[in-house]
Amino acid sequence: MGLLNRMFGSTEDQANEMLKDEEKILAIWKDYLKTIPQKKAVTERLEKKKRELDSAADLQELRELLILELSEIGDEERKEKDLIKDLEAVEHNQKIKRIHRLEECLGYAETKYEYVHQLLKQLHEALQHQIHLVNRLLLKPKHPEKLISHLQQQVELEDTTLSKIKEVKTFHDLLVALATGEHLIHRMDAAEKKLLNRMQKKMKLIVAGQIQEGETYEWAMAVFNAIEDNVHQAVEDSLLDHHPHVDFEFVNRPEFVELVRKKRDDIKHRSVPEQMISVFVYVFREWYNHERD
Repeated sequence: MGLLNRMFGSTEDQANEMLKDEEKILAIWKDYLKTIPQKKAVTERLEKKKRELDSAADLQELRELLILELSEIGDEERKEKDLIKDLEAVEHNQKIKRIHRLEECLGYAETKYEYVHQLLKQLHEALQHQIHLVNRLLLKPKHPEKLISHLQQQVELEDTTLSKIKEVKTFHDLLVALATGEHLIHRMDAAEKKLLNRMQKKMKLIVAGQIQEGETYEWAMAVFNAIEDNVHQAVEDSLLDHHPHVDFEFVNRPEFVELVRKKRDDIKHRSVPEQMISVFVYVFREWYNHERD
């Protein structure tokens, strides 16, 4: 069973699926890294063949390499049109940009676990897309060129993510802590996920300028407008060092959660469930880290 699937799979209680053996965790990771050169060679051969239909052996080889890490989803099927729609929802260069931007947002001592967690999540998603694409290609579609192109892009995303991971000097220690559950990243329950879905839709409309009133709008604007002053104060108080991305660092620190809570109290004049605070923080960071110009 793949290490990343244990961390990001669809099981209800992932904590119970965590590995406990440090040596085994690192061995699985090293085995995965060994597959990279072979995967690149196979995808290069697929690119050269493009429309040729004699690439089944290459595809099967690639699939076998992928299921070493993603055994749980190896037999999952996705409709080709849905898969392509999902992959084309965001431009490829924007996806690459988001991976690089993670370092600006989370590449600090305070958020090192979150940074590695997000990199591993990006890696898992790229591998998931790869195996879905390979499964579709094995069905011999009439026009495989687009699927092969998307496959190459996902391999590039994987490569970019791995290059970021290699820059993290303490990666192995962080990986073990995350994989064993010693440092648990907050996981949303069903109620939070439902609230998250509603708030993401609202935030999207707020950012697009389609919503300019209401409590969520007031809350988001109050938080956004307070960031600069809070960053300046944190630098003056020596809580943060001044650097070009200090605002990203602040938004991803615990102090930002307190700012969100305070601004909500100012609007509502009473405390709100912690669940709502957590979801708002998640949605705001998601926008600030990845979407904000």
